[in-house]
Amino acid sequence: METAENNPTNTIFEGYLTKKQFAAQIGKTERTVDRMALNGDGPPRTRIGRTTLCRIEGVLEWLRSRETPARPLRKLRGGLQ
Repeated sequence: METAENNPTNTIFEGYLTKKQFAAQIGKTERTVDRMALNGDGPPRTRIGRTTLCRIEGVLEWLRSRETPARPLRKLRGGLQ
């Protein structure tokens, strides 16, 4: 059986993203992620001192909550599409 002592990559933070990792994943800056949190528009987060972590499942739920149905194409003037 593999334990945390045998595998240093297995930590209690497995399943979490740092603010920097989250920002990189969504193609935004850390400052934008901070702004999203201030506006209540970001995923749930956990703070430990100055470290901000987002649970990956929480990020996935947040992404799902932002889904919108696809809109049908509108016809352009003159009948061209």
